[in-house]
Amino acid sequence: MKQFLAFVKKEFRHIMRDNRTLLIILGMPVVEILLFGFAINMEVQNIRVAFYDPTPDVFTTGIAERIKQNAYFNYRGSVQTMDEMEESMRRGELDLAVVFPQNFQESLVHSGQAAVQLLSNSSDPNRGSIAATYATAIIAGFQREQMGLMQLPFQIQTENRMIYNPLMKSSYMFV
Repeated sequence: MKQFLAFVKKEFRHIMRDNRTLLIILGMPVVEILLFGFAINMEVQNIRVAFYDPTPDVFTTGIAERIKQNAYFNYRGSVQTMDEMEESMRRGELDLAVVFPQNFQESLVHSGQAAVQLLSNSSDPNRGSIAATYATAIIAGFQREQMGLMQLPFQIQTENRMIYNPLMKSSYMFV
């Protein structure tokens, strides 16, 4: 143990004498922290989104407008068929597709429940899951607003489906 302490003491003196070594040991970590702190941005923005709404109504239009107005989303239009939506996803033109079922408002008013399907392109797992989470939060906020205006309770459920990488393996993205 004495030898180890003597070795540490000798190396400490050597580092303190050499200004270049001291700069590397103390300066490099500070530079790396600052550089990586500002250069690496994990925030997901410009999520390309489209809507499939076979029977537009007040609720589906309200949800779509809230998502369009959100700064994280970049509205790419509405699609007329599911095939058109799938083709846009396959070509990489969309990150998220919001699919409303037929007669959404009627289901919501009569049964008190309706579901919205969120199809996210998870070829980049981080981007896909965050896009679905953002949209789910917006839909939940819309539901809270509407429940304050209406006297009947209802629930809008979101069904998230990750396509092109359902297991969410990031190695597929890197390869």
